[in-house]
Amino acid sequence: WHAHVDREQYGAFDFTALIYLSEFGEHFEGGQFAFVDAGAEALTVEPREGRTVLFTSGAENVHKVHRVSDGVRLAFTVAFTCDPAKGVQD
Repeated sequence: WHAHVDREQYGAFDFTALIYLSEFGEHFEGGQFAFVDAGAEALTVEPREGRTVLFTSGAENVHKVHRVSDGVRLAFTVAFTCDPAKGVQD
């Protein structure tokens, strides 16, 4: 789909984590996560159940997810902020 930067897209993200809950090739096809750097070949992460991808959410980590072509891709996304004003309040 579209390449983006989490901090620009969502505002509060300083770090992003993805935890895969389904298995590439078994539960779905497509859906690879790719870091996209201008002028460089994309670094692709193949989804595996239980695999965690953690990265800073700024412009240094432009990324996208390829479309799922078959099945269901399940992933849990966790956003971390370093700004107490943007955190979850009790």
